[in-house]
Amino acid sequence: MKKHLILTSVLAAGSAAWCAGLRPAAMEGLPPGAVRPEGHLQKTLERQRDGLTGHAEELYPDIGQSDWMTNAGRGGEFAWERGPYYARGLVSLAFALDDAALKEKAKRWVDAALASQRPDGDFGPRKDNWWANMIPQWYLRDWADATGDARVAPFLAKYYAYQAAELKSVSFEKEGCWACARGGDEIDAVLWLYRRTGEAKWLAFAEKVASYTADWTTYYHVGGDPGVNAPGRGGYRCHIVNFMQGLKCPALKWLMGGTEADRTAYAAAFDPQGWVMRKCGRPDAMVNGSEPLTDRSAAGATELCAIAERVNSNRSVLAALGDPAVADDLEDVAYNALPATVAPDGKGIRYYLMLNQPHCVDKGLMFANNGMGHEVTGANCPGPHSGFGCCRANGHYAAPRFVQSMWMKKEGGLAVVAHGPSRVTTEIGGAKVTLREETDYPYSGKVTLRVVEGGGRFPLFVRIPRWAKLPDAGTFRRIERDWKAGDVVELDFPMAVEVSHWGRDAVCVRRGPLLYSLKMDADWTRVAKYKVPYEKRWIEDDGTQPFPRWEIRSKTPWNYALELDAAGRLAGAEVKGEGRATRIFVRAKRTDAEGWGHMRADAQGRAEDPPASPVAPRLCGASETIELMPLADTQVRITLFPWTRGGDGERK
Repeated sequence: MKKHLILTSVLAAGSAAWCAGLRPAAMEGLPPGAVRPEGHLQKTLERQRDGLTGHAEELYPDIGQSDWMTNAGRGGEFAWERGPYYARGLVSLAFALDDAALKEKAKRWVDAALASQRPDGDFGPRKDNWWANMIPQWYLRDWADATGDARVAPFLAKYYAYQAAELKSVSFEKEGCWACARGGDEIDAVLWLYRRTGEAKWLAFAEKVASYTADWTTYYHVGGDPGVNAPGRGGYRCHIVNFMQGLKCPALKWLMGGTEADRTAYAAAFDPQGWVMRKCGRPDAMVNGSEPLTDRSAAGATELCAIAERVNSNRSVLAALGDPAVADDLEDVAYNALPATVAPDGKGIRYYLMLNQPHCVDKGLMFANNGMGHEVTGANCPGPHSGFGCCRANGHYAAPRFVQSMWMKKEGGLAVVAHGPSRVTTEIGGAKVTLREETDYPYSGKVTLRVVEGGGRFPLFVRIPRWAKLPDAGTFRRIERDWKAGDVVELDFPMAVEVSHWGRDAVCVRRGPLLYSLKMDADWTRVAKYKVPYEKRWIEDDGTQPFPRWEIRSKTPWNYALELDAAGRLAGAEVKGEGRATRIFVRAKRTDAEGWGHMRADAQGRAEDPPASPVAPRLCGASETIELMPLADTQVRITLFPWTRGGDGERK
């Protein structure tokens, strides 16, 4: 066995799958099942299987009795997005875990979609159901990639031929803002068919779909969406889920011969000095939106649907452009925002994720923006029914899609795109190879890459995270050699404790890819009776419900201001523990400045924002040590803190 320590950096550039008329993509995604989770990631997906994903058809009538499966003609949400959303996650999870029972359940959804095609080529429970029909295109092609099912490509070809004619009279805009905003989802699927068949008409059709889709490139660069009720082809781009789904569109247009503005649109959207991040940016690589984009409030919210679509779009953008910053963002979302929306046992989700959330209460949670307001009961309480039904259907996709995105093909070799315990099996140079990443990442920066099976000469690209204190942070390192089973590459990414500044100059603590929040002791209370949001039924729980809704209330104080020294560093920061038990201990002072430490009187379930920093020492108590833990492992939390200057007991 040979062991190699990488000492040099090579910027990655190159191509993957290519067809005439397309720019070469930087990387090529692998089919479902090629990447398998291990360690803590496997446990996460198993909890999902044993929790909501495995039982969704029993819990949710709009999934279990969906017109997509029953052809019962109930209409509304039974014929809309929720069933396909769930099936997309089900297919992805089934192959990520190689679970026979889930695969059989997934096959029922695939067979039902294929059987629903009418002689004219349209399919599904409703005619010209443009947006809802985009979602099955994803799980059908995933199924085909994983199983080789020969039915899928001709099915899609027949549908696209129908749609090409029908769009002349029923455009995306006419069908509704969702199809107009989310057309990038179909562009991606049509390009899959083009690469598979090589038929030029499908590239032409992808370009046509792009012409019917909202102009995301301009929006990410300069903004300007007037809102949901505006006429024209805006597509309601200020809607947070649309915003995340739209991210793939400019990158796909770039592949089809688009402009430099298309290529740089993703970077513009998340430029720290760009309009999006200045308006509503968050440190977890998400943005605040409930449902429209809102502001930078520490008690602002992001939707689980938006998190799922962020993961999916990042995979498409990363494959197209190969930008390692996109993979950094992917990890930020998957290791921070996503797990913080899920109950620890996998039996609940929350519709809204707030970075400062000391209480989860079963009361109306009110947000308003752009003339559109929502009061959603229980939207920050973990449980099977939280907010709109879209998130309880779409959330199943995020974690297995992240796992599928961890490795990709690149320049005839493999790229480690996102780090974490996993293994990949694929063909390189016509031969089967299996590699494994052995690590406790994101809790540790130590990574071992091991060739388990196969070998041959090929390049291995390893992403060096942008936060790592290394000269080539934020790039891909390239190692090319003759590999054989037993070869090992070891890396150790230094994880420093740092702070970043956000709205009202509040600070967030980061160590490596993880954000850290105040460790809070809390009381958990089952909600004895609640109305399912936007439905006409009630759930009662006498303590035996296997999928309860919980109220969670902190019983420890949380009105702390972190101490920063003159250089802006955390005072006395100390890291203790290993793995998931890693904690950061920092110096802080309690303060009541500007109502900090209290819940808002006019908005149930939302905390007051941190006072403007720096907080004057005279408004603070004595210095004390507080404990921070990973945001991912919290259910109630403070993640954005005010700050003050250090000095025990200083009150000047």
